Amino acid sequence: MCNSPQYDSIITEVVSVREHVSSITKELRHLVVLVDTDQHSLNELARMIIWSLVFGISHISFYDITGELQKKEDKLFFEVEKQKKGIPGCIKWSKMPNLNGYTNGIHANTIFVNILSYNDGRPKLTKCIQEISRNTMLCEKSLDEYTSQELDWTFKSKYPLIPDPNLVLYTGPLCCTYGLLPWHIRFGK
Repeated sequence: MCNSPQYDSIITEVVSVREHVSSITKELRHLVVLVDTDQHSLNELARMIIWSLVFGISHISFYDITGELQKKEDKLFFEVEKQKKGIPGCIKWSKMPNLNGYTNGIHANTIFVNILSYNDGRPKLTKCIQEISRNTMLCEKSLDEYTSQELDWTFKSKYPLIPDPNLVLYTGPLCCTYGLLPWHIRFGK
């Protein structure tokens, strides 16, 4: 085991999170964090992933408002791996499937990490609707019009399987969603 001050700090934080898990009454399945890389370091984001893993949150999404975090996703991965040593759990990265790993022989939580941006919102939704209208996307329809269930199925085939957020966190001087999809805001607190 490592005895560096940073390692001792993360272990202390993990112990604190574990102590408070039982006091939470609502299940938190998906946490969304609006990330401004000018305000948040990779170290802080890595710690949020580890805390969420220990807490039992199954999905964490970082909504990258500057576009810089998506460019640094591999650095965030290595920062998480550096800090996670000795903490049981499986962290799966949506855009880096070859880097997914499991904790062997230990029952532990699994968390899926997504890094999203504006382009994963309205522009992707618009492209999906355009593909449906041009009949270039496979979409089953039972009538001449699409039902909401048929559109929902089509969107789910285009988007990764991510549950609606239970909690959306933002920091900074403005309360702004930066293009986070409206139905995500409606479900999140």
